[in-house]
Amino acid sequence: MQSAWILEACLAWEGNDPARLLEALMAHKECPAFGPVHHVLVGAALLTCARAGEKDAAERDALARELAELERRGSCVPGAACAQWGVCGAAASCGMAFAIRAGNAPLRPEGWSEGQLMVADILQHIAHAGAPRCCKRDARIAVRSAAPWFNRELGTSLALDDESPACAVSEANGACLHGACPYYSTE
Repeated sequence: MQSAWILEACLAWEGNDPARLLEALMAHKECPAFGPVHHVLVGAALLTCARAGEKDAAERDALARELAELERRGSCVPGAACAQWGVCGAAASCGMAFAIRAGNAPLRPEGWSEGQLMVADILQHIAHAGAPRCCKRDARIAVRSAAPWFNRELGTSLALDDESPACAVSEANGACLHGACPYYSTE
């Protein structure tokens, strides 16, 4: 895995709350405020927490393989995909993680429409957030929107707390929505 810090953090993670893991990943010193790394982080949080409690060597190896596959797929989604493709990379990351977890293949009908519907739902939530150019906001929206889909369609036990994290990078974002963003903090 090219981003070894993501793999290391995910293999060490103990919980089943992908939003909490996402916050830990985004707060890591190696994580930039913006950019395509978010196209891997969201799916990594979902895949890791979907395997909560599975920490024997075989399960760690399986998670490492899933994360490597996610990074391979996520590296195909460029920065600014939201503006240039009309598809947010964080939502695409959720779709990639869903497909990996479901074992989807190009001609396998099972899981195909569910993954598409999940990504459509996530994109709708992101689109209603109001503006482009905030990978952290969109990553947070994506992971919280994807978790119920993973639980319902894939039988995972992902949990989400009710805590709303405070953004630590709003000052670095000239396009920040400030008070119109649910994660903006004046503190």
